[in-house]
Amino acid sequence: MEKEISALNEIRSFIKSLKEKLNSKIQENNKLNQDILSAGEEITHLKNKISDLNENVKMLKLASQIDGNEVGSTKDVKLMINEMVREIDKCIALLNK
Repeated sequence: MEKEISALNEIRSFIKSLKEKLNSKIQENNKLNQDILSAGEEITHLKNKISDLNENVKMLKLASQIDGNEVGSTKDVKLMINEMVREIDKCIALLNK
């Protein structure tokens, strides 16, 4: 009878140990999920920043070509201006809807 009680106590302690390990892994999983979410937000933020910087580079190239500081054809300047006009037209069309 004592063997059975001892075996039951061992099983109970083993189950308790497993529950603690499970809770620990659940907490670790939750933390990792939070890390993934914050990394995703940071990636989105950095992509937006890259896009903004690319637009700035584009505008600086245009400005330097217009000023004549950079050697380039006027054809490039005209193409960039036409592209901007098309974007403005699209924005106006969206506002009119």
